[in-house]
Amino acid sequence: MTQASSPLGRYVVHDGSDVVQVHLLATPLELLVRSREHHDGLMREFRLLALSGRVAAPAAPVRLVELTEILGRQHGAAGSRRDEEVDQALARGELVRDLHYEVGVGVVETVRTLDALMTEADAYCAAEKLMTVERPALMKRFASWYLGQFVSQCAGAPAAPWDGPSSWVED
Repeated sequence: MTQASSPLGRYVVHDGSDVVQVHLLATPLELLVRSREHHDGLMREFRLLALSGRVAAPAAPVRLVELTEILGRQHGAAGSRRDEEVDQALARGELVRDLHYEVGVGVVETVRTLDALMTEADAYCAAEKLMTVERPALMKRFASWYLGQFVSQCAGAPAAPWDGPSSWVED
């Protein structure tokens, strides 16, 4: 698998590890798209901060500088994902869809790292150190399920369907 076919876009390049089928059952498409848009906006902000060099000021928290380097420089460039399937399903009026991916089991470490980085970024958003707002609770819950499915299915567990709302609900 190449980066272009990964649902995790810019974060995963196939590392030659064994390939596993990951099934995201009953995926709420509107929530997936809103999560994708929030994530992309946050990555744009980190990319701009990294390019501007302003976050390196002495007043900036050390960890924010590190996050800017990791998320803004290393992962800030747009990476392709297979968004068309989801976008077309939404255009047809579908709210929920089973999504299927093939990933290398090496994705597990990347997923865990991404989850930790996003949690840290949320803390900076909540503290108003960034312009992007913190992810709402439902978006965090969805991210936990979404990323958790990659981890658990790569470990051999069966797919667990999303058990939350099938459309966006404001917190």
